Amino acid sequence: MIKLTAERETIRLSFDLAVVAIDGWTDVSEVAAMVDRCQSRVHVEGELDERIVAFYERLRARFPDHPPHSYSDDSPWMSTPLDVGIDHVFMSLSFGERSDPAIRLIRELATEHGLTLWDPQDGSAHKPVTPPSRAEVAAWWRDLLDGRCDRAETFDRARPWVEDSPAAIDDPITSMGLQQLHGFALTADGRAGISTTTRRSCRIKAANRAETAYRTAHHSSLDGDHHGRRRRGAAPRRALA
Repeated sequence: MIKLTAERETIRLSFDLAVVAIDGWTDVSEVAAMVDRCQSRVHVEGELDERIVAFYERLRARFPDHPPHSYSDDSPWMSTPLDVGIDHVFMSLSFGERSDPAIRLIRELATEHGLTLWDPQDGSAHKPVTPPSRAEVAAWWRDLLDGRCDRAETFDRARPWVEDSPAAIDDPITSMGLQQLHGFALTADGRAGISTTTRRSCRIKAANRAETAYRTAHHSSLDGDHHGRRRRGAAPRRALA
């Protein structure tokens, strides 16, 4: 959540937001520690993270952070140029409607490049993700049935969306397809003592039954709108406004 911070010298209101290139974090304290290192006087030297470079180039192409464009009335920036390092971009934005397009782009680019959003107002971190579509889940079923992916690979595809980020899936049909795919990948290996051919036959039959159920539910929902959508993961509030 993004809170307000008053900039008395400029009278207007602002809030801060950052993106950092950190992988594999499991606790927000890891992101906070990285941000502290980035803000310290002695920052670790190294090569520019290509994801940060791509993020910044796309962002400043749409919302310049250097004069004369950074002084325009519709600029979202409260402080320019942006604070850019080898693994981070720190931003101070105007709190208001004029910053909404910038926030949407920041989120889109962070998702595209696998970057983490950091909200210093409340010390929260969020790595936005793009959930798979119905078509992608159906393609995963076909990959499994046609032998292009084995059970372990299929499980790795479905697991994050069933175990880690189920709230990111706001389409109930896609969610059901992922749950069935996840469950099948966990249990379809068969019991010990039966032949490989029999195990493969059982896997194919079970996959066909699950895929049929998924497709039936998918087609039955095409004529109506989805209701009871769940809120996506903890995205910045202004980004959802």
